[in-house]
Amino acid sequence: MIILAIPLIIYLIIIAMIDPFNYLNISDLVDNSVKHRISHEVEPHLFKLIDFENNPRRNITLGDSRTDRLYYSMNYEKWANLAYGGGSIKEMVETFWWVVKEHELDTVLIGLNLNLYNKYNKRFWVEETIETKKNFFSYAFNKCTFRSTFLICKSLVSKKEIVVNEPPLNKEEFWEFQLTQTPKKFFEKYSFPDNYHQDLIDISTYCQQNKIKLIFWIPPSFIDFQNTISAYNLEDFNEQFKSDLMAIGELYDYEYENKLTIDKDNFSDPLHFNYEIGRYIRDEITGKNPYLGRRQVIRETTQSQEQ
Repeated sequence: MIILAIPLIIYLIIIAMIDPFNYLNISDLVDNSVKHRISHEVEPHLFKLIDFENNPRRNITLGDSRTDRLYYSMNYEKWANLAYGGGSIKEMVETFWWVVKEHELDTVLIGLNLNLYNKYNKRFWVEETIETKKNFFSYAFNKCTFRSTFLICKSLVSKKEIVVNEPPLNKEEFWEFQLTQTPKKFFEKYSFPDNYHQDLIDISTYCQQNKIKLIFWIPPSFIDFQNTISAYNLEDFNEQFKSDLMAIGELYDYEYENKLTIDKDNFSDPLHFNYEIGRYIRDEITGKNPYLGRRQVIRETTQSQEQ
């Protein structure tokens, strides 16, 4: 019986020593830069939640890959990155409540676009992540922990950098894909998300009660992608979406025709601005630059309609 248990014991020791997501956070065998390069790419939800537990911050970002990209222009010592590539509102909401159970916050920055503000956008990978990190055994035998450990070991032995996710398309092909297939995926089936709207109201109420600054921002996309909203006849939903956000928190809106969104060079693909634009937006949100967006115009328009 003991002999049969030896492989299991060896495996658990390897996991504990490599500890690809720093769950135990006691081994320095592998440099954190290697873990970030590999484990973060394998399973960003798990990497970011555990990283937050190990290094909590009083300011957090929530969103998808666009907010994740903005984060890399932020002050890492003050801000924690809890934005996930392909993330949904459901994941943002669950992550927010997971954080405030144990930690006090000063600021929450949430990035949303119309494609996320959709009743049918139900992705919820973070639920599995929270279950994975409940104990060491569920962590050790999770497929992402195994894969990350294997790739890290492979990198250490070969002394070569491992590419986790090889892009299937080149830049030109991906640009065209984003303009044609992505709108179809998100906008062909659309309905007002009453449930998510209420979730955001609940977060806003909690923030007001606990003196947490709540900021929403609508990331810029290239103007050709913005025009697909009209192609799917969602203009009214888009305006309602922006009004909803402005009613429950501070809003920075970049998703309209402006000097950022008409210049193709400002984007790596139609949905993702480059890092230079990220720094520009960071400075506006943090008050270092005058604000380019039309937040005030939306507020005045909404008020005039109500009157």
